[in-house]
Amino acid sequence: MANPSNLVSLRITEEEIALLEARVGIDGARNRSDVIRMAIQQFLKGQPLLTGMDSIRIPLGYGDKMLLGQLYELQGTTPEAAAQEGLSLYIEQAIKARSELTQQLDELVAEARNSTIRREEYHE
Repeated sequence: MANPSNLVSLRITEEEIALLEARVGIDGARNRSDVIRMAIQQFLKGQPLLTGMDSIRIPLGYGDKMLLGQLYELQGTTPEAAAQEGLSLYIEQAIKARSELTQQLDELVAEARNSTIRREEYHE
């Protein structure tokens, strides 16, 4: 038996109605109400657990969705956990690359300074 529901009215634009209509029939949505309910559930599930946290949405293509499904079946890794791990690795690599670039620039500046001919009139 379905849970009791309440009727809620809201105003949306014609463009938003068209976008809702385009989603009917996708992911089991039979009508606009189903689409709106699914959107609300997805929004609420995607909220951060703690104040100060944020969440992001990542659109997935069919191939990535299939591979993530296989990863879950093989290792139990959820798409959220895989995305978090990927983001952490990306940040780590970006920081390392920036650090290496800064080190290279520092070395080039030091090398340029050392190769400059020192003149007596510029020193006290």
